[in-house]
Amino acid sequence: MTRGLRPLLFLALALLVTGTSAHAADNRAAARKQFERGTRLYQQARYEEAVSAFEEAYRLRPNGVVHYNLGQCHEKLGNLEKALESYRAYLRDVPQAEDRDTVERLIASLEARAEARRKPQVNIASEPSGAELRLDGTAVGATPWSGPVEAGTHQLELTHPGHAPLRRELEVRSGEPVQLQLALTPEMALTGEVKEQPRPRGRTWTWVAAGAAGVAAAGAVTLGLMARKDSRELVGSRHEQPEAQRLHDSAVSKSRTANVLYAVAGVAGAAGVTLFFVEGSF
Repeated sequence: MTRGLRPLLFLALALLVTGTSAHAADNRAAARKQFERGTRLYQQARYEEAVSAFEEAYRLRPNGVVHYNLGQCHEKLGNLEKALESYRAYLRDVPQAEDRDTVERLIASLEARAEARRKPQVNIASEPSGAELRLDGTAVGATPWSGPVEAGTHQLELTHPGHAPLRRELEVRSGEPVQLQLALTPEMALTGEVKEQPRPRGRTWTWVAAGAAGVAAAGAVTLGLMARKDSRELVGSRHEQPEAQRLHDSAVSKSRTANVLYAVAGVAGAAGVTLFFVEGSF
């Protein structure tokens, strides 16, 4: 249902006012002028100016209908708290309002929207994506995931087939959105195990070199992902200086170690290729 501004019956209002002083008449005329100006501004989508006009009309000649129109303006502007104040004042000043039920439903809807807005927005992505996300033990979806979360400390858990579960605390501060990029560690890289491969007779050292290359490469990938995780956590969230320095040092150290392991993997791989042909000739 489309909601619009309420008309203000200044004639009825005038009859409720005792006395016919020139000052009272001037106030009524000025209030009517401001109310009509506010209505025109609202229709032109100039909501901030309409608020000023309606507030002046109410100051000159208080009337509960003005509160409803102020609520409409504040709602258009996205000022939910002020809109709620105005709608409540309307029901207080106009207790017999015919649309009371409608306005009460509107207030309930705005209260829900205002409550959701007070919860910080949390965005969580992972490598690989599609990991199941649990917050405080409750499944909320798969990554990438976004939603409002109550301020406070929460327990976060990510699980993905073939990867070790990732568990950590999630600190959410009121009014501060959270952006997280998390990296899951492959289970093979965690254990250091390499799947058994058929070993041809006479090529023992070839497979030893290949295994060493695989372990080194897996370790390099793992450390690279962990370094990227630290770096993104450093950039994506606010930290105290000691924590920021720790994340920076950790990312640099892991990145350097990963580079060393990549070099080891390259040397071991080259040795394996050479041994393949040398051992095969015996």
